[in-house]
Amino acid sequence: MESVKRRVIAFWLTHTYLRRIAKRYPEYFEKRINDLTDNRTERKIFKLRYMGDYPLKFEAIACELNIDLRRVFSYHKDVIDTIIYGQKES
Repeated sequence: MESVKRRVIAFWLTHTYLRRIAKRYPEYFEKRINDLTDNRTERKIFKLRYMGDYPLKFEAIACELNIDLRRVFSYHKDVIDTIIYGQKES
């Protein structure tokens, strides 16, 4: 049941909340992401994914940052888990 809750919350965060906040309040979004993580790559992924007029897809982010697509997903999941649980899940 816990994994279902996490998936529902993560879906809402990624498809509604983060997109809306990044578009309407980019300064707040950037500050919030900077507060959530110290990892520069995670910050870049979130900025590329949610900010700007044309947010990038995960594949384009992987090409731009020159890292593996799985690693992009992993970094993204780490930040989402931090938002949901308040700390990174191991």
